[in-house]
Amino acid sequence: MITGGDTDEAVRQTDFDALSSRLSCFLKGYTPEDRLLGALVPLLVHYQVAGCGSEFKRFALARRLRSQFFNVLPANIGDVAAVAQLDRAVVAAKTGRFTPLKPPLINRGTYLRTTAISRTVEQFVARHRHAGKVQVVSLGAGSDTRAFGVVAQNANVHYYELDFEQTARLKKLAILSSEQLSACVGAPALPPAELPRTAAQIAAVDPTLHTDRYHLVPCDLRGLTPERALHTVPGLERLDGAVPTLVVSECCLCYLSQDDSDNVVRFWRRSLDDGEFVVYEPLGGSDQPQTAGDAGRQPNRFGEVMVKNLICRGIEMPTLLVYGTVAAQIERFRRLLDTDTQHRCDVWCKDMKWVYDHEVDDAELERISRLEMLDELEELNLINSHYCLVVARWQPQPLALAQCT
Repeated sequence: MITGGDTDEAVRQTDFDALSSRLSCFLKGYTPEDRLLGALVPLLVHYQVAGCGSEFKRFALARRLRSQFFNVLPANIGDVAAVAQLDRAVVAAKTGRFTPLKPPLINRGTYLRTTAISRTVEQFVARHRHAGKVQVVSLGAGSDTRAFGVVAQNANVHYYELDFEQTARLKKLAILSSEQLSACVGAPALPPAELPRTAAQIAAVDPTLHTDRYHLVPCDLRGLTPERALHTVPGLERLDGAVPTLVVSECCLCYLSQDDSDNVVRFWRRSLDDGEFVVYEPLGGSDQPQTAGDAGRQPNRFGEVMVKNLICRGIEMPTLLVYGTVAAQIERFRRLLDTDTQHRCDVWCKDMKWVYDHEVDDAELERISRLEMLDELEELNLINSHYCLVVARWQPQPLALAQCT
């Protein structure tokens, strides 16, 4: 169960792990559309380092993060003007065929995860193209760049990003330090003279950011319970429970206890009249009889190894084995969402091997196959079979249909 500041900090740091993987994916050419990473990554690193209290800690952290991000960051991380944009020549040099970035297995998995979720978001927006207003809520959004493109390209989308206070503060500062990022969300960039420079100044920054259609909200998800009214959550006062809303959880709910994660799902079910979840998380397996969708998965072994690896980092995934199969995920969301006869509830879940085999077209497979050699196809299939994508939707039923059920 997630308790205590140390555990929270360990979970927060997984965001930089994911960011490093997405940068590797971009540099290798898997996700050329994710070019805003070039503006976001150096600024997040700058404020993470500048927020350290001691010079020694700043030096050590800068050295570690420079290595974690493949040495594409400028030498002077402490100068915000110098890190406002990755140098294009340095980035170009890092895209060489033999540049050591993340292993091909990681790149391919990150590509699949990123594009599968983005495709689901795009499909949601397309279905409501002519709606007056729709909303996307990203839980544990962290360093995600998806909001920038969605908000800039869709005038009817209102985007909410929720995360820990410290994470939200870093992202807000990165946005306000970049004319490119701030323009995407409709926020005025701050002049360099107004940006915080010391750890104390950074810590004093209000982490909340609201524009007409983008909202960055510091929020501890453990406080979202089904008894709580939506408008009582600080930062969510503008969110309208009556309009179509997509809630995104990309490896977020899995870090909560079972009770807390169930409560978060129930909170959104009660708060939204027309809602949808897209959830990406690992499948740890189960000793229970397997369904066709779980065929070939070795019960528990993968989950046990992952649990041990996470413990070494001070992290837990309490529901990894509880909701460890496709069948368990479907049962979970049906139980939590299908709660009355006035709404229709539909739940789909597929492991990422199925997504890779059926939702990536031949031309795209050929394109990514040319980017780098991947010999471990069997291992890729095994890993993909232990992650899943859940799409769960609830909508008001016509009155006559509701009365017949």
